[in-house]
Amino acid sequence: MRVGGRTPFAGAVAGATLAALVVGIGEALVVSVERHLGIDTGLLFFAILFYGLTGVVAGIAFGVALPLIGARRGGSAYALAGALTFSALVTVIGRFRVFRDVLHETFDGQAISPLAFQLGSLVVALVLAALAFAVLRAVGRREGAATSLVTALGILVVGVGVSGGTMLVRGAPPSVAHSPLASRGTAHGPSVILVMVDTLRADHLSCYGYDAIRTPAIDALAADGTRFAHAYAQASWTRPSVATILTSLYPSSHKAIHKSDILPDAVTTLPEVLQAAGYRTIGFANNINVAPLFNFQQGFDEYYFLEPAFFFGATESAAQLTLYNQLRLIRERYLSRVKHVENYYQPAEIVTERGSRWIADRPADGPFFMFLHYMDAHDPYFTHPWNGEALARVANPNPSCALAERYRAAYDGAIVYLDEQIGRLVAGLKARGMYDDTMIVLTADHGEEFCEHGGWWHGQTLYDEQLAVPLIVKAPRGGPAGVVNDAMVASLDIAPTIIAAAGAQAPAAMVGRPLSLAAGAPAPRDHAFAESDLEGNVLQAYRGEGWKFIQANPGNPRGLPIRQLFEVAGDPGEHHDLAASRQDEVATLATRLATVQSRALARAVDGSETAIDSATEERLRALGYVN
Repeated sequence: MRVGGRTPFAGAVAGATLAALVVGIGEALVVSVERHLGIDTGLLFFAILFYGLTGVVAGIAFGVALPLIGARRGGSAYALAGALTFSALVTVIGRFRVFRDVLHETFDGQAISPLAFQLGSLVVALVLAALAFAVLRAVGRREGAATSLVTALGILVVGVGVSGGTMLVRGAPPSVAHSPLASRGTAHGPSVILVMVDTLRADHLSCYGYDAIRTPAIDALAADGTRFAHAYAQASWTRPSVATILTSLYPSSHKAIHKSDILPDAVTTLPEVLQAAGYRTIGFANNINVAPLFNFQQGFDEYYFLEPAFFFGATESAAQLTLYNQLRLIRERYLSRVKHVENYYQPAEIVTERGSRWIADRPADGPFFMFLHYMDAHDPYFTHPWNGEALARVANPNPSCALAERYRAAYDGAIVYLDEQIGRLVAGLKARGMYDDTMIVLTADHGEEFCEHGGWWHGQTLYDEQLAVPLIVKAPRGGPAGVVNDAMVASLDIAPTIIAAAGAQAPAAMVGRPLSLAAGAPAPRDHAFAESDLEGNVLQAYRGEGWKFIQANPGNPRGLPIRQLFEVAGDPGEHHDLAASRQDEVATLATRLATVQSRALARAVDGSETAIDSATEERLRALGYVN
């Protein structure tokens, strides 16, 4: 039998194209509902384009292969090609979502084993293929317009034309989120700029003793304020760590822990406190992990996500499809020879320009709080001046440890460039006569690993190369200058410190302490606690009294020991594990760790998740958070 009087080849192309279009439009509708997008023509345009063309390519392959295995009738080719295309696409999308959002990328402690997951996926794929084949076989027997190659290609062309034209007419959505407050007090404190550099290790700044490069702008900021020599993050990747900076809560409390978790409305953020106190609040986020998608705009009068430029001319909504993610990965890993920073994040010069422009145009009716997020220490590590060369995790997820010095040098080069742009920011403040009266806080969300413990990047361990972050506080006019504070402090303490300087009251839920900027000020705490739950690695760390204890879940993908103990006073690189020989110390620190974590869990708000579309997935993959 021929479909519509046509050959099996035409039937296969028609069946695969229509099946792929159904999947693509279906995924677009699901994303629209999950994200509350309404009718998003950009999303529909690329759903039709990407999935439709994928169906055409699959149909051509089936059209060539099926006759070779005996499928010589148009109806059979139509049904087989369509069923297999539909089953494959739906199974790939479903497997990915279940593994990431339900299993949190680990089978440890789950009710299902890896083998059961694989077998279950196979069964689902076969059932989907059987059901789709039955439906398409029934349709194919009629040999009507629904089975015609002309109809399939016509739907593809018309769909692309109509949705693409509408997308061009409507234009791109605004890039700013607002979280206004109807009633606020009158602020009397200084303006505050919180500069957060993504992935910046403290020990790669010259003011922290690094001698491979010089960072004069950051050094000068430290000379004008207080540098905390021992500051530690509470997580080793961006979303939970920034959430801790803004809420003064441990990750177990604020619940922004996993890739699909949002910052819950139930938490009170630093900008919300300052906004209520009368501050104008402005944020420039430069990493998808803290975009409005994940609810980090809370308390900001204006919150801009400095989104990267998508490949293939796509916009944010245009990239919300699984196939875009796959095409992008293929391009980056196998085809790309030149890399452009804008495809990953906005460079420091843009961040400085946007922040400086807002300051120049700001209303002169009181102090402001600004969150400035720089990404240049994050991979890809670009050569400066820009020449298209970069070392990227997406292109080489697991480099040889022999390349550590090359990667470290590229990372350092990015820090030098970043330092120049922070110098421009400070120079602009001085030119406007604002520097002396403004509180400036510089920190990082986490560090970076260069094979010190056999791995790379961040988020999968809690060693100090990922937790030891810079913390520099330049007080307004009259504050301490040139101070080095040796107390143990944490990212938890940043929000209470800023709130105290603003003359506001920190919420009782915040567990951090306002930091004294004096050299001999007493330590606000006798321990530092950190935790992470990323890509199947569930980790906690406790530091106190010269010791550091780390525990990991059994069978973690990184291959970390279940328990490690380091005498960090004499072994700052954490190379000599004493857990086997110092069981008494392990027991003591494990008990203290459990106590801190139980208190954090007791403060926990109700967590919630958001659907991660493929635009988000693509950005997370570009920044190394998705394998």
